[in-house]
Amino acid sequence: MSLHAQHFFTELLDLPVHERRVIGDACYAVISPDSPLRLRIEFAQTIRHREYGGLRLSILHPDQGVLDNAYLSFADHSTFTVRDSRIGRQPGHDGYGVIRDWHHDDTSPWIGAALTPLSHAIQDYLNVWVPGLASTTTAVAERDRSVQHDTDPAPARGCWLTDADFLTRLHRATPLWLDIVDSVLNDDFPLTEALTGTRDHAAQLLGIPPAFGLLIEAEAAAQIVQAAGLPVGSPFGPALAAGIDHIAGLPAEQQQQLVKAAARRCALTTPVPASLRPAIAPPRSSNPARPCRGR
Repeated sequence: MSLHAQHFFTELLDLPVHERRVIGDACYAVISPDSPLRLRIEFAQTIRHREYGGLRLSILHPDQGVLDNAYLSFADHSTFTVRDSRIGRQPGHDGYGVIRDWHHDDTSPWIGAALTPLSHAIQDYLNVWVPGLASTTTAVAERDRSVQHDTDPAPARGCWLTDADFLTRLHRATPLWLDIVDSVLNDDFPLTEALTGTRDHAAQLLGIPPAFGLLIEAEAAAQIVQAAGLPVGSPFGPALAAGIDHIAGLPAEQQQQLVKAAARRCALTTPVPASLRPAIAPPRSSNPARPCRGR
């Protein structure tokens, strides 16, 4: 299984650097155009082969070589706390706070990772070596820190069914949750249990209020049942429950294939945010519906 370094270092990890390049499984970054120092980030292997417990940072100078090294563990920065709590792993348990590339499929080991604390730690480390960097990243850091501590993302404006931007957030949360379900299935979790738990992790991982987590569970279940070619019906009807129950009885490999297919299909059908679509005047009605009240 690939470590998906390109995706991790360029799209997931927020680095306050001027430029970055991924070579193999390592990231090399120009910290500031006015500084000769360079940053190298590598996955830090544990005593086990192909198991990684954190990131190793190195400050490089073109003439003096390596000036300093630092190690940031995933466990210390709560990178996989949510993932591990879902499958019952505690500190001291095998696999806690680490990733492995032991599998032979192409599933990303970063599914469900909370990377904001790691990003902040890297930023603090770089500010020691390039003090001027602090002035250019303070605003971004404060914004990210406020997001990190906001455990209840902003709800919909008024009626959620008519808030296009909020609906887009819900749509985007569904394929992400399906990816998490896929990851949990790798640890031999039953499908019916892997699907649940959005209320506990909606804010941190999905960016939606916890009250809307059950909607994501229902939509994810519907996508899986639809991928199997079974009738879906209402989220509260017997057809969806029967479909999930049938799929849960299939071999584990077949279940995971259906989850992957559902995630791909859902990602392709996620709508464009309303702010990016051309405005269209709503049709006039001689008997307008009563507006939906806010909270």
